[in-house]
Amino acid sequence: GREQKATEQLTRTLRGVMRVGLVAKGLLLKGDLDLELVLLCKDKPTSELLEKVADNLGVQLAAITEDKYEIIQSVGDAAIIIKNTKEPPLSLTIHLTSPVVREELEKQLAGETLSVTDSPDVLDRQKCLAALASLRHAKWFQARANGLKSCVIVIRVLRDLCTRVPTWAPLRGWPLELLCEKSIGTANRPMGAGEALRRVLECLASGIVMPDGSGIYDPCEKEATDAIGHLDRQQREDITQSAQHALRLAAFGQLHKVLGMDPLPSKMPKKPKNENPVDYTVQIPPSTTYAVTPLKRPMEEDAEEKSPSKKKKKIQKKEEKLEAPQAMNALMKLNQLKPGLQYKLVSQTGPVHAPIFTMSVEIDGSTFEASGPSKKTAKLHVAVKV
Repeated sequence: GREQKATEQLTRTLRGVMRVGLVAKGLLLKGDLDLELVLLCKDKPTSELLEKVADNLGVQLAAITEDKYEIIQSVGDAAIIIKNTKEPPLSLTIHLTSPVVREELEKQLAGETLSVTDSPDVLDRQKCLAALASLRHAKWFQARANGLKSCVIVIRVLRDLCTRVPTWAPLRGWPLELLCEKSIGTANRPMGAGEALRRVLECLASGIVMPDGSGIYDPCEKEATDAIGHLDRQQREDITQSAQHALRLAAFGQLHKVLGMDPLPSKMPKKPKNENPVDYTVQIPPSTTYAVTPLKRPMEEDAEEKSPSKKKKKIQKKEEKLEAPQAMNALMKLNQLKPGLQYKLVSQTGPVHAPIFTMSVEIDGSTFEASGPSKKTAKLHVAVKV
């Protein structure tokens, strides 16, 4: 049974159908009416095969549903387009391609000569390669971006921005998806949607898309490819400037302008309007009320007994005030007696917020040292010692 299935797989012209684009990535927004599929073929797809598939589709659709569909054969785009006749007007594009197209291209780039001659009605190679690329993009997105917290939400938000603001339009599609994954994936922790959106805007504002920036590497191509290589200098500068402006709006609580929505209602409850406003000027007493100086409260007799510590503190402060002039006098006297003395800093110890300085001075061959919380205080203590 297995061998029979394997031989059927080898002989079948059509290998499989895969969803690509917005449907496969879960990025559909309201108003997105264009869906995409990729039809993989065994050999290079031809216009004859495309016509055969389109005819068969019409037969199959008529058998399973009564709804009318319009089937368009677009040989130039290597695709079949199916449109419904009802509202809203949905369209499904089926791209025909084959892995053989990419294999032959790689052999040509490697310098190998190809002995196989193509049929004259083979579909456009670039269109087939683009379909294969969209298949790789869908697989990459499911493996990397879908599992990244907030990534899909941020891409949807920025897709809407690209639709509304013409400046952002060049980033729409694959470059935007790569940018969001790179910005959010390089964070050292999972982020909420708001923080993730701010991080993407910060990356853009820092100049990642500028000509001298790092660019956005395409992981689905074998050779190093910049996904934003199609942008010109003016577009890069406009996008960077727009991202910087969006960050400023967000910083001032006006993110709703970036998102194109109305501001959220304030959480503070509104004060009800009073129909009869009070005239507060009537309640202000005349100034003569305070003409008489108020009497001081008499001191309690037990106050000294209740708070002896306060009295001690006052005495200590008075003693400190008395000691300071004495120390100053000692320093002044020493400077008068021995003018031109050189004070030296011996050491500085203690923490940064509470240092202790040790100063010294040499007088008549004798050295005197003293410490203090500042250099000035240490000098005073040295003078007192002398």
